[in-house]
Amino acid sequence: MQQEIESSILKTIAFFDVFNFPLTAEEVWKWLYRPGRKVPLSEVRNILQNSDFLADKIVRTEAFWSLKGREYTYIIRKHHNNLAERKFTRALRLVRIYKYLPFIKMIAICNTLAYSNTGEESDIDFFIITAKNKIWLVRFFTILLVYIFGMRPTYEDSKDAFCLSFFISEDNLDIRRIMMHNNDIYSPYWIRQLLPVYNVDNTYNDFLAANQWTEQHLPNAYANQFVKEVKSNIWSRFIAKALGFILHPPLFGRFFNATYRRIQSKIISRNLQTLINVDTRVIVNDQMLKFHSNDRRELFYKKWRNRLHDLLDNKLVSNSNEHKTNEK
Repeated sequence: MQQEIESSILKTIAFFDVFNFPLTAEEVWKWLYRPGRKVPLSEVRNILQNSDFLADKIVRTEAFWSLKGREYTYIIRKHHNNLAERKFTRALRLVRIYKYLPFIKMIAICNTLAYSNTGEESDIDFFIITAKNKIWLVRFFTILLVYIFGMRPTYEDSKDAFCLSFFISEDNLDIRRIMMHNNDIYSPYWIRQLLPVYNVDNTYNDFLAANQWTEQHLPNAYANQFVKEVKSNIWSRFIAKALGFILHPPLFGRFFNATYRRIQSKIISRNLQTLINVDTRVIVNDQMLKFHSNDRRELFYKKWRNRLHDLLDNKLVSNSNEHKTNEK
């Protein structure tokens, strides 16, 4: 029904408005939130242009659709897009070094930089998938290199620094458990917006397959491709394999795993230690290392809901069960 698609379009534009990011018609179609079915691009274009329901709620400026009164956000988007180019270049320099490390299966740029919506002072966030039973090793050496190069964010300065706060292993690709609740709108978008910049053995495709549940939320979303993706070569594979034998000798694998785990567990800050495995903000085990103490998903969710309330005088939210959190 057209009403459902109109509602989904409004929800989608309202969500991205939280991040000052107006959408093109194709992006509205790709990121259409919970329409109940796959919707053709032509149908979305037609509704955007001709819907009476949306006419007083959204507006087109150049190629971008935004909420009425928020037309200026297209200027912010263009500015952030220009900033993103510099950060992508910096990110790729580090990934070209990381490809020589063993047991890395995928590196993806995540958060706002993944869709070129980054601020001047923003850091660069990586999501890393490791080989089975190698998560502590990979985290140890990726972070060590960032420290050596002076690229870690500090409380005073995070501009262009690297935040390595989310690792999973290849035997734990389904990350549905990070959802805050059933109506956590941010997490499905976060997963589908990941931008793979280093992808070994098609791990990215395996990751998407394991998280097929996101299609219930974003049925039109498709795999992302980065034209400058870093590729391994014969030398990087040789060096990574040699380092693998040195850093994780096959006969002493359990001992080395325990050592890497013990070293890092000792230096986890007290603040993080109090949050470990309490909820989905900080998760620490041998398959997932997630350190998001400043998790703003609930804030984004509330801002999104407030926008819908302002637009529809509470009608949309009350009719769609968005207010039910059903905490896990």
